[in-house]
Amino acid sequence: MKSRVTAKAPRRQARRQAETSSAWRLAWRLGALAVILLSSCSGREPEPGGLGPYIFGKTTVASIHDGNCQPTELRDGRKAIWCVGLPPIKVGEHAAEVYAYFGGTEPTSPLIELQLSVRGCVEDQADRWMRERFGPPIESKSTREYWKNSFMWMAAKLPSEPGRCLIHFLPLSENAEIERIKQE
Repeated sequence: MKSRVTAKAPRRQARRQAETSSAWRLAWRLGALAVILLSSCSGREPEPGGLGPYIFGKTTVASIHDGNCQPTELRDGRKAIWCVGLPPIKVGEHAAEVYAYFGGTEPTSPLIELQLSVRGCVEDQADRWMRERFGPPIESKSTREYWKNSFMWMAAKLPSEPGRCLIHFLPLSENAEIERIKQE
């Protein structure tokens, strides 16, 4: 009899381990499935952190392969890089000139401002273009509209001067520049 009991004990232990292991695998799979379902059912697109290839927190001077980049000094005295002649971005039916500012003079310097200058701007088209991408503005003035999300702040000057609109994109960390643009 003793040999039967000892022979069955390892089988029972192996069966319990297999059942426990199967239960953990099932629980893990169900948890993973729940995460996937919840993330796909949220119905919300992720908030943009930039525009086109210009993403705050990712784009650096080394990312720029077109255009002309030159050292400059910002209004607050910081050294920076200013890039012009970048590939245009279409705003409504007009091509916008793209200007990028980087906080520093090294290849690893991060993007700190993106400006779109739209010549021959039709204010309604530019406004519609911004609303399609970023939703309704958080504030509107006579010729200004402002947007904000978790990553960046945006201002559209519609028009900034006759026949021209200027659109600013800045990371939220650029508080002083955001305040300066609001006061213009």
